[in-house]
Amino acid sequence: MSYGRPNNDYNIVVDVDEDEPTLEFQDFATAPNMQQGRMNTSGSAPPYQPPASTGGGGEADTGSYSVWHVEYWARYFNVDSRDVVQRVFLAVVPKDSFLDVYNANPDLWGTFWIPTSVVFAMFVTASLSQSIAKILAGGKREYDFTMLSFATFTVYSYVLTVGAFVYLATKYFGSQPGLMECLSVYGYAMAVWIPISILCVLPLDWFRWAVVAVGFVSSGFFIMRSVNQIVGRSNGKLHKAIIPLLLVAHALLVIVFKFKFFSYTVASVSPTSPGQPSTPAATPTPTPTSH
Repeated sequence: MSYGRPNNDYNIVVDVDEDEPTLEFQDFATAPNMQQGRMNTSGSAPPYQPPASTGGGGEADTGSYSVWHVEYWARYFNVDSRDVVQRVFLAVVPKDSFLDVYNANPDLWGTFWIPTSVVFAMFVTASLSQSIAKILAGGKREYDFTMLSFATFTVYSYVLTVGAFVYLATKYFGSQPGLMECLSVYGYAMAVWIPISILCVLPLDWFRWAVVAVGFVSSGFFIMRSVNQIVGRSNGKLHKAIIPLLLVAHALLVIVFKFKFFSYTVASVSPTSPGQPSTPAATPTPTPTSH
């Protein structure tokens, strides 16, 4: 390399070796996997992308939680009011398959809260109807809180015990059922008894018998149809034997509902006023005879 200085200016002469490689420029804008390296010229912030899970603790995947974590059960309450209303409608008016809708997004919300609402509705309406009957008979109004505990025990024992029985029986016969879907069938089947509890406040015995019969047919048909769909996954025929047992258990539940919560009579009121004591009937006195 040589330097010269004519006319007070610098002249630089660069000798380039022909054996050296030439420089090449690469268009990074079109290179693969370089989208994130481009400058943002739109003026808006790019969307946030959460970091990928390392797979060490399994906290990013909710399915990796055990049954002792709240996150495991939270997925069964991931429903909105529209989903619950649709499933309640299919349980009360079983024109379409309930399990097809339920298995798309299983939930425990209706399985828990619908029996709880039935317990509350039966206790309130039974206490109200008995209070009305005592007031009309001139008696003192009282509340029997033992009906609340009895309703809780009856409803939850039926849902959990019979639902678990269906699960174990159908699993034994090779139907491969799900415990949640068996419990949900009996949980949602209780929905029809909420309006029936309200209607049975009316002091008409024949009307109460009629609405209880409607509830028995509606909920019974829903249970039998859903259970038959579950046990139909098996190729055996012995699973058909559990259908009559379930029908008998359902009939016993309805009989308990009718005579414990939906049955009361209004006693006839005495014609005398409550503040006036009743006058005893005069007893005839014998007349002396003269001799």
